Amino acid sequence: MRREGIAAGRMAGPYHRGARRPKLWALRADRSGSGLITEAECTTCHDGSGAADDGRGPAVWCLAHAEETGHTGFRRIRTDFFRASCDGAGESVDGA
Repeated sequence: MRREGIAAGRMAGPYHRGARRPKLWALRADRSGSGLITEAECTTCHDGSGAADDGRGPAVWCLAHAEETGHTGFRRIRTDFFRASCDGAGESVDGA
């Protein structure tokens, strides 16, 4: 069978037999290390609480810092991690 402009047994486009798939990258949460890290920073003097695995430590630091200095503005910094991974790039569509 023949379609106009295309040889029989061959499909047009980037996914014809023997073509390589494009590399497909994805970002996923990295669960191998620590979870969410929380820090606090005073917006007046830029002193900081240090990093903690939970938000309680930085929150207590903010209250103690406010009582000690009278500073009332704080920046909460939350950091989480992710990794890029590839789906097996470069493999042929037909498994070859």
